Amino acid sequence: MKLGLQNSVGIRGVSGVLPPGRLTLGELSVGRRISSDPSVLASFGFQNASVIDEVHDAAWLVKAAAQRALADADLPPEDIDLLIWASALAQNHLREGGPFTEDDQALAPFRYASGWLQDELALDRADVTAVAQQGCASFFSALRLARAALLAEPDLHHVLCVGLDVLPAGTTREILYNVISHAACAVVLSRDSPRDRWLGYRQISRGYYWDTPVKKAEILAAYFPTARLCIAELFQRHNLRPDDIDWVVPTGVQRTSWDILLDLVGIPAQRLYQPAESFGHTILADNFLLLDQMRRDGAAQPGDKLLLFTYGFGSSWCGLVLDH
Repeated sequence: MKLGLQNSVGIRGVSGVLPPGRLTLGELSVGRRISSDPSVLASFGFQNASVIDEVHDAAWLVKAAAQRALADADLPPEDIDLLIWASALAQNHLREGGPFTEDDQALAPFRYASGWLQDELALDRADVTAVAQQGCASFFSALRLARAALLAEPDLHHVLCVGLDVLPAGTTREILYNVISHAACAVVLSRDSPRDRWLGYRQISRGYYWDTPVKKAEILAAYFPTARLCIAELFQRHNLRPDDIDWVVPTGVQRTSWDILLDLVGIPAQRLYQPAESFGHTILADNFLLLDQMRRDGAAQPGDKLLLFTYGFGSSWCGLVLDH
């Protein structure tokens, strides 16, 4: 069957990057960076947290991810038509620059990371935009906007989406019993992609849960029912069955939660792709760190259908199906 424009859009290049520095659960506990007992977190599948340092900082992470995604796509910077920056955390949308006078203080909040990256990578032809307020689902939203732009604007051919989440110094590394790592990811979404073509997407957003500290118990109670609904509606809208999915590309949240979710949606547990080593939860980069690994280790075969799923505070549940 000849592919139409809509399902010829796919992931031409992908990259996920972790900083080389690691802190074990014991070290995190001694430094009071986690609140749960290390043995409890270890039972959930966590081993350590990846952390930035003075050399491998946020700028290094996101620049390395973008460059590797371009290399994976075999594209030079001048071929990128649109750059989309994504982060769950407000501070990661800004960059520090040179010194300024008190008279220019009002201009400081407008030093955007997206513009800095465009300049660093010489993406001279690219338009620039950004995605925020989607929590861990921010990168899924960036991809959704990238695909929509490719379908709506015939002159666009390649969109570079980049995502970065680095927690503020000294903050906890545990969120709802998940260990958080620093990371960046990048994807080149292109027309006529030979790999990982976009088959379907579904997002369910519930603003009721916006006040995350207050609604923590409600979020935990709603997670599985809404996740199941999101995936069921994704399958229904795109004429898919659970057995059509060859691989589930997860996030790095508790492994036990994936066992429960796969059972709820009827996908065999052995179809969950698992990394050789746990990197914890990186907020928005998890699925794409694993998709990068899958490409490199050849786990998926051409024609396999991949389900990527995530949940983001705010709250949004998102599912994406790709034809590998």
